[in-house]
Amino acid sequence: MIAGCKQRYESPVKSVASGYLILEGVVNSGPGNTTIILSRSVPLDSAGKVFEQGAVVTLLGEDNSNISLPEQSAGHYSADNLSLNETVKYRIKIQTSGGKEYLSDLAPVLTNPPIDSISWLRENGNVQMYINTHNSLNNTRYYQWEYEETWEFHSKYFKFLKYEIEQKPGEQIYSVVFQDSSTFSYDQNIHTCWQFNNSTKLLLGSTAKLSQDIVYLPIASIPKDSWELSVLYSIRIKQYAWTKEGYNFLDIMRKNTEIVGSVFDAQPSQLNGNIHCVTDPTEKVIGYFNISPLREKRIFINNSEVPDWNYESGCFLTTVQNQSDSIKKIALNLLPSDIVFQAPGGRIISFSAAKPTCIDCTLSGTNVKPAYWP
Repeated sequence: MIAGCKQRYESPVKSVASGYLILEGVVNSGPGNTTIILSRSVPLDSAGKVFEQGAVVTLLGEDNSNISLPEQSAGHYSADNLSLNETVKYRIKIQTSGGKEYLSDLAPVLTNPPIDSISWLRENGNVQMYINTHNSLNNTRYYQWEYEETWEFHSKYFKFLKYEIEQKPGEQIYSVVFQDSSTFSYDQNIHTCWQFNNSTKLLLGSTAKLSQDIVYLPIASIPKDSWELSVLYSIRIKQYAWTKEGYNFLDIMRKNTEIVGSVFDAQPSQLNGNIHCVTDPTEKVIGYFNISPLREKRIFINNSEVPDWNYESGCFLTTVQNQSDSIKKIALNLLPSDIVFQAPGGRIISFSAAKPTCIDCTLSGTNVKPAYWP
């Protein structure tokens, strides 16, 4: 009877054949890059993202200026250092390869104050980070943030050895030898790596109900004893300003996608953006055109700054006899690490081995050091 209660859900809402146009991104009015992403909505049972390719994207100013955003990759339209006039309003024009034209309402260039600082505290064992910013003119009020995380991590064990395979008729003979017989050093290319993570939720904040435009809000958290802080961690936060209408659009989107599910959650609401289809006024467009200078700040947190950070990799070493039968039986799915016992003549009698991810960090990240890393 319980198994019979589970049924496949078929949505009664039917999407248009080509999908609705979706616009993502904020126009950066100052120095730096602006990227607008165009895609199409897909049915609920579809996987993947359908990018809108081959479109012509242009920023049109009230002063008759126009700036092109060429397509740099599938559905990604971008340009550098727009340096827009703060006294001029702009709209975005999109002409698709299918012959449709989309136009946004005019939008002002907003004021976005610099980020004052990123602070952090230990809370219940976690590291909780906070965003701190203010506008003394009290004319921003509506904010959005995104962040990019980077952390350095190390393999639990060094790799001094490697497998050597000798081909014989009908069989393979395994043994271990030094990775580098000239220096007997470990493989440095697989010991230090980096991993990355981007924010996935809409991070919003408003000071509209406050007497002063001052922000102090939690922005991200590092779980207790996690690998992000096993060596060195960094977070880069991007800040955008929004109009009240644009902020309300994002807030509705956040409620529709992140806090719907229980009886007491807000009910889904219709999204009304400021972008319209000129060739078919009845067609819906998902997105909101917004212009704001980008503000950003990066901080680093070292493991030594967080006492009692007890990261456990879950790795352990297994001792293996340097005999082909033992290696085949125990260590073919492991990587050799170091010598356990070596005979006086130099022959390796036994060695230690571990799971590949415990020795080769490139299986969990990249060994290419970021340009901004100290």
